[in-house]
Amino acid sequence: MRDGMGKRAAFTLILCGVLVILAVSSAVSVSMMYVLSGQNSRSVPTKEQVTEHMNKEIYKHTAIYYTADEKPLLDLTKLTLDHAKRINQIIVGYKGAAPLELIFFSDEAEMEQYSGLKNVVGFYSEQEQMMGLLPEEKKQLLKKDELAVFMYKQLIIHEYTHYAFHQKTRQLGTDTSVFPLWFHEGLSEWVAHYDVVIDPIAFSVVPFDQLTTDRKWQKSRMEYETDVYLQSFYMIKDLTETFGEGIILTIINKTAETQDFEKGFEAATKESLKRFEHDFTKAYEKKKTALESQVSNAVF
Repeated sequence: MRDGMGKRAAFTLILCGVLVILAVSSAVSVSMMYVLSGQNSRSVPTKEQVTEHMNKEIYKHTAIYYTADEKPLLDLTKLTLDHAKRINQIIVGYKGAAPLELIFFSDEAEMEQYSGLKNVVGFYSEQEQMMGLLPEEKKQLLKKDELAVFMYKQLIIHEYTHYAFHQKTRQLGTDTSVFPLWFHEGLSEWVAHYDVVIDPIAFSVVPFDQLTTDRKWQKSRMEYETDVYLQSFYMIKDLTETFGEGIILTIINKTAETQDFEKGFEAATKESLKRFEHDFTKAYEKKKTALESQVSNAVF
């Protein structure tokens, strides 16, 4: 679930050789993945009701539902889907082509009514094998503004990675619920930034056991100052830098074999999850202290 990155002061990216600062406020939502579970008694539109007025185009294994407003985005959407598929073939090891639906929602209210989620611009439902998208800054996106295009591509890749991860675990005969939520979200964030150079950033580490389920995740988002999506991204980043990119697929395979994430993690990395958490926490506490010292010296 990747939504508002409000508690991040700034996210520095090197994009196509250009330094881009994403100053994100608490009012801004970037995207969110959500595996739709049983809806409550409120009135929820069906997929058929949402798409009945839309055009439909089949692109490889993806059915894309769109209106005239989104038609100019189709070429970019297709290119990004192809890119997301190639990356996930390498990282997640999913080389299949299970049916996927991509639906453009007309506005935030419609997406919230369908998904049950507030302030989101994207989600993935495994039950329906569909991605829901609400592109940000559509005017800028249609003008091919570099930052708007980057954010749109990032959104698609993030949600597609959730799809690929679910399909891969299904192939292995396991369920994604075996994996902690930080692994889901960190993986999707890391793949979405696969070709991007990101400057180091410091933060206070949220305990790993508070990032395992959706309920704990949402609670941590409210109770901790740290952006839990950002932390999860760096957790995956540190794993790949320490053990190589192949560690992701190895962890997935070993977890599927043992049906236990901690056992699978240890079998893949030869170290315990608690040791990784200890080292990760220690390293980022050190970075946080160093950065705070630099800021303090710069001010005074």
